[in-house]
Amino acid sequence: MKKALLKILFLLAGSCIWTACSDDTPDQTPETTTISNEIYYANKLGKDILSTYYYWNKNINDDLEAWNIETNEDPIETVDKIRYHEGDKYIDKWTMMTDDMDAFTSSVGGVSTTFGWNLTVYLVSDDNQCIGVINYVSAGSPAEKAGLKRGDILLWINGQNITTDNYQELYYASSLTVALAEIDWESYSITASGKEVELTATTLYENPILCDTVYEFNGKKVGYLAYASFDLIAIPELVEIGKKFKSENISELILDLRYNGGGYVITENVLASMFAPQADVEAKKIFEKETYNDYLTEIYRQEGISLETRFTTEYNYDDINLHISTKDANIGLKKIYGIISSGTASASEALLSGLMPYMDIELIGTASHGKYCTGLMLSGEDTYQRCPEEIKNWGVYIMVSIYQNANGETPCMPDGLQPDVTVEDNPMLPYQLGDVNEPLLQAALLRAGRKYENLSTRSHSQLPLYPSLPMPQKATFGKRILLPPVAIKHSDTIMPDIQ
Repeated sequence: MKKALLKILFLLAGSCIWTACSDDTPDQTPETTTISNEIYYANKLGKDILSTYYYWNKNINDDLEAWNIETNEDPIETVDKIRYHEGDKYIDKWTMMTDDMDAFTSSVGGVSTTFGWNLTVYLVSDDNQCIGVINYVSAGSPAEKAGLKRGDILLWINGQNITTDNYQELYYASSLTVALAEIDWESYSITASGKEVELTATTLYENPILCDTVYEFNGKKVGYLAYASFDLIAIPELVEIGKKFKSENISELILDLRYNGGGYVITENVLASMFAPQADVEAKKIFEKETYNDYLTEIYRQEGISLETRFTTEYNYDDINLHISTKDANIGLKKIYGIISSGTASASEALLSGLMPYMDIELIGTASHGKYCTGLMLSGEDTYQRCPEEIKNWGVYIMVSIYQNANGETPCMPDGLQPDVTVEDNPMLPYQLGDVNEPLLQAALLRAGRKYENLSTRSHSQLPLYPSLPMPQKATFGKRILLPPVAIKHSDTIMPDIQ
């Protein structure tokens, strides 16, 4: 869809149909305003983008008309408030504005300042005491270097109990000391282990490829890929994994997306070209369709631009320095077992949904998040030919379309993908990702036909699942991102100059 999107943006250069091109749009800050130039320009940026690109722009038209860009003091809050909702229920939970687009883009790309762990925090007592449990750690991170791993339990922070008041320090602190705990597997009681670990957050790229391996049983081979984010950097490594799986002659794949909150559409398309039946890829059949707001849909129709994305094997994008082919990486799969949870969102859901018309997809775990739309990350510089200095680093992640598979279906809308086999994820159990006894992987392997001579009697349901607390999500969570239309600023005018 990227080339089509860029083309439509160039077409818009000569058009003043959209709201932002009205004659009464102010070109500069009026003398009477009580807000700064930066906030005025940010108001205009947010209103222009929502008026033009937003999938639900008609639904929020009254709010857009009421948005006074000359007096509104908080454009970030305004975007958050007026995104599409019905009463107190927000249909769009994802559109957002930021005043630090560089940091946002870096985080989406997998680069952030972090301890390098993914956690679940549980409330374990009535007096607000909590524990943190590690779901996984990133390679080369402070957490990995400290010897931490999936299943480790965090009991204290800096000598104090973890509570509902301080638990977010596990993500936001620049340094901390954590004390570990251990479980008595007879009583399931949690006690201090006496071990402490000191950590200092660092800026690093967190590789989303957590584990890839092959299991052989019953005369067949089954691949396993645990994958945590659809970023751009990992694409070449993913293609090499596809080639490895192909050389191993695997026939089925366990695709573990339980911690994958989404990311770039281009990465989703690359994976689809390796996972779908080769004949369908070679035939360039429809992988996905997109529906846009009425204005953009009409422009596409007039220009004969297709809203369909077809399977392909060649990916050449100069702006992100990506030139890669998946022609020799199609695995030849007959079936995919998708491991999902509430942490499975957006591009993860779209990948599984887009493959459903072409192959057997069996879902294992719990219901996914339910992110059924596609976003575009637009900065001030992307939006205006001559962008005021004050808003060059402002931007909006805007919902521009709803995706469907080749059958015209969006299986995750509105309540997420539903599992065929329900299994709760419990990272406290002593199994790493890829361990054949880890409950969700074990369930998938059982469905694939693997026999367990001594099937563990320690059920995942025996260990209490405490209520979990909300944790800061990665920047990619709930995001399905079209590549930024970097070329639009080279046209004469996309939105009117405001400087």
